[in-house]
Amino acid sequence: MSSPSDARLPILTPEIGKYIDDLSGPEEELLDRLEQHAEDREFPLIGRTSGRWLELLTRAIQGKRVFEFGSGFGFSAYFFAKAVGSNGTVIGSEFDQWELDDHKRLYGDHPFTNRIDIRKGSAFDILDSTTGDFDVALIDIEKVDYPKALEAALKRVRPGGLILADNVLWGGKTARQADPDDEGTAALQSFNQQLFNDPRIQTSILPTGDGLSVSLVLP
Repeated sequence: MSSPSDARLPILTPEIGKYIDDLSGPEEELLDRLEQHAEDREFPLIGRTSGRWLELLTRAIQGKRVFEFGSGFGFSAYFFAKAVGSNGTVIGSEFDQWELDDHKRLYGDHPFTNRIDIRKGSAFDILDSTTGDFDVALIDIEKVDYPKALEAALKRVRPGGLILADNVLWGGKTARQADPDDEGTAALQSFNQQLFNDPRIQTSILPTGDGLSVSLVLP
């Protein structure tokens, strides 16, 4: 999800961030409802700007099958659902039942419910229970599990597909030496090194939201 409470620093200035969002124009009511729900709960989101990158990148590779390591109540899944179209599938994962309940309540009878399947349990167990390859995987779970999630994704995302990860800048904390007891920041720093040194992928980081890494799975 978003950056930690002690490092919630925007990468872009609020003025520039709002300018970019305003250029994209209004979204449908469902997205407004999801955002309002997050605000009411003080729930950290990937944000609209990063969400639009999820949609654009998935469309760019004609992605039809997406896996989410961590889904919450389905905010990022909204953008993936737009990208994959009516014949596509977004398989998500979430430990907490109340997030699944909120997802069903917020989406209601929206057509995207036919494209999104958020399942309860460990992302790793849910991934193992599926068959076939994916076009895109998004990593947005406990930060200490990011390196493990990358290895799992690399086994299931097709060549030419994308592995995306939120929070890789972690409010700027990954650019500084981690405190000895800060396991999350240390894990993200290790993960970022892994992204840029693994010969199976080519990676860059978009300075949007809390940092969105984009890794192309090479042939």
